[in-house]
Amino acid sequence: MKKRLLVLTMIGVMTVSACSCGSVASQSADTTASTVAASSAETSEVEAGSETEASQAAETEAASTEAIAEETEETAPDIDIEGCDTFTQIIDKKLSDGMGYANEKVGDTDVFFVSSGTYDNLDGNMAAIDAALFVYNDDGPYEIGKVVCGGTAYPLAIQDGKLFVSSGHWISTYTIKDNELVMTERASVEFDTDGNETYSLETVDGVIDDAAKAESRFNELFEEYEKATVIGFSTVGGDETSSEAVLPAYEYPGPELFYSVVYKYMIDELGAHYEPSDVGIPCPVIIAEDDSNKEDILLYGNFWYFNYKLNGDTLENTSGGSYPGVMHVKSTDAGYEVTGMDITEDGSGFTESAKKIFGKYYDTFMKDGEDDKLLEKTRAQIIANYVAANNLSITAYQDYGWDPVTLPEENIDSFYSKLD
Repeated sequence: MKKRLLVLTMIGVMTVSACSCGSVASQSADTTASTVAASSAETSEVEAGSETEASQAAETEAASTEAIAEETEETAPDIDIEGCDTFTQIIDKKLSDGMGYANEKVGDTDVFFVSSGTYDNLDGNMAAIDAALFVYNDDGPYEIGKVVCGGTAYPLAIQDGKLFVSSGHWISTYTIKDNELVMTERASVEFDTDGNETYSLETVDGVIDDAAKAESRFNELFEEYEKATVIGFSTVGGDETSSEAVLPAYEYPGPELFYSVVYKYMIDELGAHYEPSDVGIPCPVIIAEDDSNKEDILLYGNFWYFNYKLNGDTLENTSGGSYPGVMHVKSTDAGYEVTGMDITEDGSGFTESAKKIFGKYYDTFMKDGEDDKLLEKTRAQIIANYVAANNLSITAYQDYGWDPVTLPEENIDSFYSKLD
């Protein structure tokens, strides 16, 4: 079964600045735009020998980068490094438990990474999806910028001095030149309501107006990213921040026998892809059911699985993933049995495989199965049902980098009656 790792609903924003020791300035889209635009203008002048073309390239790049930066308000940590003459002093004086740090070479420059938090990437690394980047100058350490990825499925990685920052729908690469963080490439894809793809590509030379080249480079960059080395972070406080909570295993609380089989299959099969946490809770977003053949009942949807650890009265998401597709269920004298599942492909093969698997339900899937609001509403209710069934004092759940979501108080029977 092809695994689709969790993409937390957090689009990355890459902001760039240079700050002196003792202060960390507020990062902004304007700063990012000016950095990339300046690089673009310089390159265009050399190649075209024309100030006009350089200016046009800079303006185009600046506008595009501003649009990128406005995709989210999420950012890496702001750290006041006043009084710190070394990276070690930053660790000792400025970082709190749970934060991460690493030393890596980007381009030809040694860089100190500081993340707001780390997580087990299940490959021997404690990974991170955000970081403030620091280098040394004559006055000591200073920040050159921040990077943020699109979720725990896309950890920060480096290959041959190239820094990769990505999400499911975009990927950017960075280097450092003259102690400045420079975005060298950014490829992205957008889907319309019919699932049609639009690819875009930008480099230091500006936006590349060639859809075929943009798609090709998009796929190439992700292939490079897969071969890159995930940055291994050290975690401040180590095991002291780990949860010692013990929670009851999730069991579907009813009322339908049919769904108890579906949920158990998701726990056994989809949950097997992840290291155990305090509790794993399935979240199927069902869009259609075809029970015309009792030997092969077809359940169409986006089948999510989430792991959580308990922190106080909040379930904190640690890992998980989505598995869009169709589940095959057989009706027997003894009840129901899940016989298998067809999953869409990732990346460039997604649209074609989704159309094949969902058939006449494809448009419905693109509307509801990929609807973040519907997902979170369903997810919150399923967690609330688990909490009520086990008489727990949990009041919220939380994704990494986001505010806690308060659980609804609607009762189980009322919620599931709406699914009938």
